[in-house]
Amino acid sequence: MTAGLHHLGVRVAALEKAVAFYRELGAEPLAGEFTLAPGAARLAMNARGAGPVRVALLGFPDGSGVELFEFGDPVPPWCAEPEPAARLPHLGIQVPDVDAALARAEAAGGQRLWDEPQQWGPVRVVYLRDPDGTVLELLDGPLRAVADVVAR
Repeated sequence: MTAGLHHLGVRVAALEKAVAFYRELGAEPLAGEFTLAPGAARLAMNARGAGPVRVALLGFPDGSGVELFEFGDPVPPWCAEPEPAARLPHLGIQVPDVDAALARAEAAGGQRLWDEPQQWGPVRVVYLRDPDGTVLELLDGPLRAVADVVAR
């Protein structure tokens, strides 16, 4: 039986900038940032010739989180830039106030994709990109509330 979403791993260009961005959306560092040296990265990433990997673990209040990876050269082949069609469509993050979270995200380098947040039934929603181009969806209600709206 699955208990819920554990975490998502996200490739980033600059670890400190990404950590600051996700902190603005309510994530808190769970441990100090750390670096996997090339030998350890080879083992952890199951890839020969992997370079160093800087990692940060951040948690959201519900217990889920994001694991941010800044890869040095060479990047493991399975972590290389994907085909555009293979990218993660988006990462949904529940926040208490979409407008306030959007303002903080934009100040931290995020770029909104919608002109304004929209109301989907009881849930306020907006899409944006983080500084590395990962698409995020900010919502102020649970996925169940979204499902109830689209099921009507």
